[in-house]
Amino acid sequence: MKRTKILITCTVIAAVMSSIVYLASAKTMPFKASAAANAVLSAQNSKTVEAGSTWVVNTTTKLRRLIIGKKATITAPEGYDVTLSVNGTGKTIKEGMYSGNIVLSITKQNVVKYSSALTHYFKQALYVDSSGVAADKSVLAEIIGGNVSNVSANNIHITSEEEKFNGIYVSGGIYNVNAAKIRLTGNGGNDFAGYGAGIMSTGVNTRLIVDNTNIQTHGAIRPAIVAGGGSNLIVKNTNVDVKNGILPSDYKPNAKPGYMKSVPWMLGLSGNCRATNAIGNNTTATYINSSLSSEGWGVLSVDDCRNTKLTAINSGIVNTGNSGYGAYATGSAVDSFYGCKFKVADYGLIITNGSGIFGASTPTKLVILNSNLNLGLTSRELKSLQKKQTTVKSGRFGIMWHGNGSVDIADGTVFETGETTFLVKSAAANISVDGSKGAHIRSKTGVILQLMDSDDPGTVQGNDGVMYTTGVYHEPSGAAVLDKNHDTSTAVKDTDTVAEFSNISLKGNFYNSTRGGMGKDMMGKMVNLDKNLSLKFDNAKINGVISSSTARHKKDTITSVDYKQLGEVTNKVSSAVNNGVILSLINGSNWIVAGDSYLTSLTIDNNSKITAPGGYKVTMKVNGIEKNIETGTYKGNIKLAITPIRH
Repeated sequence: MKRTKILITCTVIAAVMSSIVYLASAKTMPFKASAAANAVLSAQNSKTVEAGSTWVVNTTTKLRRLIIGKKATITAPEGYDVTLSVNGTGKTIKEGMYSGNIVLSITKQNVVKYSSALTHYFKQALYVDSSGVAADKSVLAEIIGGNVSNVSANNIHITSEEEKFNGIYVSGGIYNVNAAKIRLTGNGGNDFAGYGAGIMSTGVNTRLIVDNTNIQTHGAIRPAIVAGGGSNLIVKNTNVDVKNGILPSDYKPNAKPGYMKSVPWMLGLSGNCRATNAIGNNTTATYINSSLSSEGWGVLSVDDCRNTKLTAINSGIVNTGNSGYGAYATGSAVDSFYGCKFKVADYGLIITNGSGIFGASTPTKLVILNSNLNLGLTSRELKSLQKKQTTVKSGRFGIMWHGNGSVDIADGTVFETGETTFLVKSAAANISVDGSKGAHIRSKTGVILQLMDSDDPGTVQGNDGVMYTTGVYHEPSGAAVLDKNHDTSTAVKDTDTVAEFSNISLKGNFYNSTRGGMGKDMMGKMVNLDKNLSLKFDNAKINGVISSSTARHKKDTITSVDYKQLGEVTNKVSSAVNNGVILSLINGSNWIVAGDSYLTSLTIDNNSKITAPGGYKVTMKVNGIEKNIETGTYKGNIKLAITPIRH
């Protein structure tokens, strides 16, 4: 039967019974939900469910008082769910006495199969598909104020204290959510599936626009917003804030999608709720002029996907607690940030086979994004977005590679990090930094780039097939073993890290401390870990050490208790074994050598130079033989050293 348009306007929206969801007429028939509810709901004033008994609620029911005895249960007919709300607030059905405007809403189950082993039964205040509002799947009693139609929801409030309950679920068509307020308390069910999210979009034909909305959640794996299934989610002028919850007492930390309820500690993080998540293949999620924060874990997450586009424009990205990342890029995702302000505890961005772009929100760029991402911004909206530069302030690291991927930093972007700016863990990173329009990098510890071995202790598979995060990291002992087949003077492998810095002045150090040889990769497979670091400086000034090195953690053994020790290493410069450092200075670049440095290849063009700090001189030896530092290319065991000038 064709579904007609529905208009719901009320101060407190009561639920209609689940079996009456389609209107008989093909015309648009607006109605007041409260009036319709009064006509069809049971007129009972009080109900007692005796201890140990079961009450099967066949139709949406209104009460003034409800008493649930010890070990009593309330259920719905097969294929349906029952949801309890009191004065418009969702409640967990449990033993006790409830009074007020009580509604037991009966809704058809929204069955979501995440995997062969996990099937979820979503409940949501508002369910929308390609035909509009599906009242038979919507717990309308939990929508307060405003109005709801087949094309939009305006000025509504949704509050629930029930675990795993979704606020708004849109699975088709074009839908607008304006000026909503959503408050969800209690743990979610599976943030890889959006089970328990404040707002979720899913489906390749879904375009959801959220504007001027406020979403707060407090619970483990209780994201404010999830975009999935190839949908296009557009969030504007919206505030998002999520806080950690309390994990179930029997939860065992793991890294298996669908089962994971807290961030894996081997990322050097803590927390159990990420603010947003983009999942599924070909999903697009865009955040514009919004404030986004998480207490821990992460703010803008991308997971379990391929070809996802995550974009933030003129938005604040903040960790309110003492741990967390700003964004995550995986599964070939492209994370782009224009005019954004990061203030994060641990990482601005984590890359695992994805890429990141940092730049300014210029008018030209906004027009391109508006078209490419199908944002639908009006000319007035575009003009209202001021040109801003991106700033990343991190208490620890700027960008961490936990897998291969690239990053492009341009315009007036500024990175200010407490520790290493670019932390590459046994991965192939491709880094481009262009300072021609003011981009700048500052590291308080003086390390700009660290290429190191992975210190991920890995997971331990249980008998149930779950990958538990109970591994322990042990510092390798003994010297690295030379791989005679590895060429340290040429970056020829796609496993090498390649970085180019142009039109910029830098102060800090660059290290390659990888040991090489055979070892386990991130997936536990035995692979060759030889890695070179290739650096190109184009019209750049560098004041620091550039060298192969030996790196060590503060502790030789690191467990989950010491998660903050991961990525924390000190370097001792040394000749390369399998960790080549290939350096090119072109177009007037100047390297001021701040200390002993070991390279395996050095190229200096006609306009570039290598100098020493004031009061020092720099010397170079190639394979133990002193050489003049002049234009040309040198290969082998290259050592540059500085010594005081004696007068």
